[in-house]
Amino acid sequence: MIFLVASLAVVACALLIPPRYRPRHREPSGHVRGPQFGDPRVVRIVAAACGVVFAFLWGGWFGVLLGIGIAIAVPVLIGRLESRADRQRREALQAQSAVSADLLAACLLSGAPTVRAVRAVGDAMDSPVAEHLRALASALDLGASPAVAWQSFGAESALAPIARVAARSSDTGAPLAPLLVGVADDLRRSERSRGEAAARAAGVRAVGPLAACFLPAFVLLGVVPVVVSLAAPLLAR
Repeated sequence: MIFLVASLAVVACALLIPPRYRPRHREPSGHVRGPQFGDPRVVRIVAAACGVVFAFLWGGWFGVLLGIGIAIAVPVLIGRLESRADRQRREALQAQSAVSADLLAACLLSGAPTVRAVRAVGDAMDSPVAEHLRALASALDLGASPAVAWQSFGAESALAPIARVAARSSDTGAPLAPLLVGVADDLRRSERSRGEAAARAAGVRAVGPLAACFLPAFVLLGVVPVVVSLAAPLLAR
C-alpha cells in the first residue's frame, strides 16, 4: 500500500513540474529528431521512475518523501544545466559579436541603410550570428518596429550590447555607426578578459592532478616513515 502511494505521489509530482522549453533539433534534411534524454518529458519520466525506485527501497513515509524530492529536484537541476551545443553556440556568438558590430558600422559609414547593412553582414557572417542577422533584416523588411526587432535580436546575451545601442539610436535618432564602433571595442575587451580568466583557470586546474599524485606520495614517503621511527621506541617501551 505504501509503495502504491509512493509511486502515485512521485509520478504526480513529476508531471506537475513545468517543462523547460527547448527547441527541437531539426536536421538539414528537414527531419526532426524524436525525444532524447535532454527532452523535458524524458527527464521527468526518468526522474519519476528513479523516485519510485528509491521510495520502494527505503519504504515508509521517509521513502515517499525521498522519492518526491528526487522527482522534483532532478528535472530542475538537469534543466539548469547547459548542454554542449548550447555552450558552443554561446561561445560562437561571443566570438562573432565584435566582428558583427564592426561590419555593421562599416556598412553604415559607407552610406547603406540599416536593413541593407544588416542583411549584408548576415550574408557575410557564418552561423550562428548570421541566422539572427537575417531574422532581424526580415523583421525590418516586413515593417516591424525597430525597437521591437532589435529587442528580439538582443535575446542572446552576446548580442544584447549591439541591440541596446541600436534600439537607443532608433529612439533618439543618434548615429548608429559610432555607437557600434564603441560596442565592438567593449566586446573585444570582454572577450580578452574572458580568455585571460580561462587561461588562469586552466593553470589552476592543471595543478590539481599533480597535487593529487604528489601530496599522497610525499606523505607516504616523507612523513609516515618519520612518524613511525619516532613512535616505534615509545611503543616498544
